[in-house]
Amino acid sequence: MDEGVRLRRNTAKMRGRYLFPAVLGAGGWVAARATAADPSSAFNNSGPFMYLSAAMFLVFACALVALFWSFYIDVDEAGMTVRARGATTRLPWSSVEMLTAVKIGTDWSNPVLEIQVAPGVRIRRRFNRGHEGRRVYGLESLENFTLPPEQVVAILDKYSGGKVDAQDYLNYRAGKRAVAQWLTEQQRIRDRPDDETGKDG
Repeated sequence: MDEGVRLRRNTAKMRGRYLFPAVLGAGGWVAARATAADPSSAFNNSGPFMYLSAAMFLVFACALVALFWSFYIDVDEAGMTVRARGATTRLPWSSVEMLTAVKIGTDWSNPVLEIQVAPGVRIRRRFNRGHEGRRVYGLESLENFTLPPEQVVAILDKYSGGKVDAQDYLNYRAGKRAVAQWLTEQQRIRDRPDDETGKDG
């Protein structure tokens, strides 16, 4: 019997992504406080900047704290197990209606893997939104797993029996790779000596 696959979050990568803006927010708040306390400062309206910096620090500090909770998805022939925020939820495939890559904003740079579950099904300690009478949960960004997004999608699609909708995102990824390869090839051609490119000297 197939033992399945564990899809892990790349916690180290995410920690590095959140740490810099958290430090930047804290530094901005300290600088704004110092400016506000200095009567000789030419910039005497530091209040908005101070609040913005504090908000930035709180958002990313909370994101860093959330990384202390383990997150993974175990996938096998019978279903998937979601471990998030200290709670574990087992979902048989019959309770999973769709897994979808959803863009955030206007592009596909960091899409979220969403799961739509059957009526009455809940994932513990996760926020959900309603969609046509169903609960929809955001699981994790497809860019945040230790495996490449294409591999994550392929694993989920294989075990779920084709319940994954991520073709638009995969097309975006393929197009991005094709452009990068073309640019690399053009740069390689430009860097060749004239005798290698077949040009007359």
